Amino acid sequence: MSLFLFIVGMLLVGGSVGLISAALGLGGGLIMVPAFIELIEGMDAHTAKGTSLAVIVFVAATNVWRLNRGHADRQWALAGSLALGSIPGSWMGTWLTGRLPARAVLWVFIVFMGIAAVRTFLVDARAVSEDEVRRRGLVAAGIGLLTGLAAGATGLGGGFVLVPLALIYGIVSDKRVVALSNTVMVATCLAGAASHALSANTAGEPWTIGQVYLPVVPLVFLGAQLGAPAGKRINERMSLRTRKITMGILLLLISARLIYRALFLT
Repeated sequence: MSLFLFIVGMLLVGGSVGLISAALGLGGGLIMVPAFIELIEGMDAHTAKGTSLAVIVFVAATNVWRLNRGHADRQWALAGSLALGSIPGSWMGTWLTGRLPARAVLWVFIVFMGIAAVRTFLVDARAVSEDEVRRRGLVAAGIGLLTGLAAGATGLGGGFVLVPLALIYGIVSDKRVVALSNTVMVATCLAGAASHALSANTAGEPWTIGQVYLPVVPLVFLGAQLGAPAGKRINERMSLRTRKITMGILLLLISARLIYRALFLT
């Protein structure tokens, strides 16, 4: 791939990441991990998810600012409770998958995506008003642990775990869950990216620290900033049911493509 096509391709990936992260509360890893494996020669699953987590740190941080503007309650205490579980969970997820071959890690990613897709379609989305929100610190930490495990294992950011569980247990309203998800993803993905950066280089690419491929990070981040404003507008207008259906379809389509790659192309 020429340098020009590489730059354009990563900017387009970034635009999709910004759109999905701001609109659905997902980390964008469901776009990045498959795209990195497909588009970057020599990219393995370990480095793809480590690089994805590094990008999500910056994307989620800017989304936190964007989504919290105009809100007096920034949900810092709740985000802190979730992060108490998600940070060690992210390290643990990275450590566990770090002992698996790249092909097995790809299948772990596919399984997580498939479970999330099926859950999205089969479990009714719950609308939670501000009056129904309950403070549950231990529950939040438990949700955070599961979020971190999923993020570290897959490079997805963990939003696909946090968003539904946070609504099921009523710790945040459906109007503020996307902002909360992005806040927690900053800490979760920072821990996961750091763990990957300290791991052995499995891709053999230049400009790679451990399992984080540095050249794509600024390009995808820049593209995400172009896509995020549109994602914020979609989030403000999207109903809970529409968000659920959109998430499910995206997860199924990407899972199908990765299954094909795992069976026939690796």
